[in-house]
Amino acid sequence: MSTSKDWIVRLGPHEWARFTYERDGGPEMPRLLGSVQRGASIGALAVLPSGDYVQLNGDHETPLNARHVRKAIAKAEAMAARRPAPLPRRAAAPAAPVVVTVRRRRVAQRPPGDN
Repeated sequence: MSTSKDWIVRLGPHEWARFTYERDGGPEMPRLLGSVQRGASIGALAVLPSGDYVQLNGDHETPLNARHVRKAIAKAEAMAARRPAPLPRRAAAPAAPVVVTVRRRRVAQRPPGDN
């Protein structure tokens, strides 16, 4: 049973991309893992080179409790391992060309002698 105080972690770039941007990958930059949520607080999950976990919202970093986050990450990885692999997408059938009909606009003609 989950409560609003439980940590929820979702892994992958499609998760963290909603909350922050990708850094240039320098040695002191955080490594983005996914998203983290606890109650109403939600943001990108990142790990610093020092091993500390942080929540990122844009450029704002909020430190997180490493023990709770590691537990939530292990739970997310276990759920991902149980999830069946997605089926390969079929190629879409070529669409019919679009038909555009241009209608001439009616213009009211003034009667002769009316200026």
